[in-house]
Amino acid sequence: MMFFFIGIFGIQDKQRVVKEFNNVVCACGSLSRAELIEEYTYFHFFFLPLFKWNKRYFIRFRCCNRIFKVPEDYVSDLKHGFDIDIDRLEEISKINMNICPNCGATIEKSFLYCPYCGHNLK
Repeated sequence: MMFFFIGIFGIQDKQRVVKEFNNVVCACGSLSRAELIEEYTYFHFFFLPLFKWNKRYFIRFRCCNRIFKVPEDYVSDLKHGFDIDIDRLEEISKINMNICPNCGATIEKSFLYCPYCGHNLK
């Protein structure tokens, strides 16, 4: 009797939104929505994740798409519903990609109104 074993395995990075926050004041001064994002590396076998490592957490604001790194000691507070304290975060990216503050769509600089939701941009 002969057995054949074909294994499909690999290592991948993954990103997922853990929690969303509404009505948060961003570093740019706008009232915005924010997302707590978890990034990690995982090993999978037959598309089933077996273990994770290298977990990192970030906060992304929808108004200006700024990204902040979350310290490890602050992650559990955010997961359990505490409000975002911007002073405890480390800003790592100021990507000002012309994003509508109302719906979050990427738009061109020359637009006066968002073509997706009609929000006044000036």
